Amino acid sequence: MSISLKDQLLALGLAPKKSKPGSGKQPKPRPKAAKPDSGNAEISLDQAYRIRSKEERSQKQKAIELKRAQERQRRETNQKIQAMVKEYAVRDPAAENKRNFLYKGRIRSVLATREQISDINNGSIGVVYLSGNYHLMQADKIEEIRQFAPDHIPDLSGAENPDEEENPVPDDLIW
Repeated sequence: MSISLKDQLLALGLAPKKSKPGSGKQPKPRPKAAKPDSGNAEISLDQAYRIRSKEERSQKQKAIELKRAQERQRRETNQKIQAMVKEYAVRDPAAENKRNFLYKGRIRSVLATREQISDINNGSIGVVYLSGNYHLMQADKIEEIRQFAPDHIPDLSGAENPDEEENPVPDDLIW
């Protein structure tokens, strides 16, 4: 009657038939460290941060280079305009009348004589903007400047009001 527990388990099929002597516990396999594979689509978090940081630095560097190029271009343009203003500007120390015009959404003015104002109105003299000042120049020199710096030339034609044709001012109106 004394059947051992081992024999009973073997009879029921719950124990292995033969066990190897000395193999009590088998060592568990170690998990492999994550190694970057060139074919693997997933990258580690550190690599993603490095790539993003590198891209941000390159974009920042490109923006700085673009800003420097724009500054260089602006300085060159201002130097060209300044040289032309020194040589061809129409200056009159007796100028005391203001000629108003619209430039960059604001009303600006330049001092001129009555003869210069009539020349401005008929188009033989124009205005050039340079470093916060407005200078009078001949129309042909204005066109030369317009070729390389159109934003420095204000439009002196005045605002044509299309609504005025629809509602004309009566001739008999006295102010």
